[in-house]
Amino acid sequence: MIIDFKSKKIKGIFRQIYIVLFLFLVLTPFLLLFTENDIYPFIVMDSIFLIIVSILILSILKLKINIEGNFLLIKIIFTVYKTDINKIYKVRIGETMWSGINKFGTSTNGLIIFTKHLNDLYITPENEELFIVELQKINPNIILEKI
Repeated sequence: MIIDFKSKKIKGIFRQIYIVLFLFLVLTPFLLLFTENDIYPFIVMDSIFLIIVSILILSILKLKINIEGNFLLIKIIFTVYKTDINKIYKVRIGETMWSGINKFGTSTNGLIIFTKHLNDLYITPENEELFIVELQKINPNIILEKI
């Protein structure tokens, strides 16, 4: 059985920070165009920045949290994180994006998932309550901790 969860949307000040960052990365090569007489360095640098920005946008828009059998998977295009749900011992609710080792959250208020392998995971499922219920169906020993 596969259960899909979408990640929360970016809101508020962080959306503005992302927009400014993306615009900066895309428009920075134009400085090179004005300072150099040759267009080739501009094309190369702008192409590199466009690839970086495209990967960042893709990772924000396509981030999915899946529960497949006994495994918790984080996917963008392919699986970037996988852990056994039976090895999860605690879920901390209400954490910020500045917590955890593996960060796959797109919002400022999410969950930290602690496993026995000490590879804490920060995620931001849209429906946190349903996500936690599904985790506890597989592993009822998970401790919930609210901040």
